Amino acid sequence: MSSSQTPSSSSPSKTQLTPREKAEKLLTTVLDPIDVVGKAVMGDLWKTFYESVQDAIALSLLLHIPSLIGTFILGKEFSGFDACMGESPFGVNRYACFIIVASDFCLWIVLAGRIISRFLSDINQLLAKKGGKRAGKP
Repeated sequence: MSSSQTPSSSSPSKTQLTPREKAEKLLTTVLDPIDVVGKAVMGDLWKTFYESVQDAIALSLLLHIPSLIGTFILGKEFSGFDACMGESPFGVNRYACFIIVASDFCLWIVLAGRIISRFLSDINQLLAKKGGKRAGKP
């Protein structure tokens, strides 16, 4: 009975990492030194900057979704409203182009709004913490 349960058969599964664990370990290895340097250089503003960059990356990836849908479904890439005007006025592609370009524009508005609002909120908190202008008071 004990010969069928060898320690060597269970140890490779414990030492091998899944792709997700490898990615997490790689990200931690890369981001930890960046975090230390950022805190040393920027101090309290580092958190605001870091979160704004994370938002920008995530939302810029979201910006590509409408374009990818247009590329896969319609087989065309629409880069702006001028590209929509080149399509047939009675075709589906023209209206799909307007929807894709408008959704890209709306996502850019969301991206800019989130970054600006987070930045202003954190600056206001930072000023309040440093003894400057109080949050919500003139």
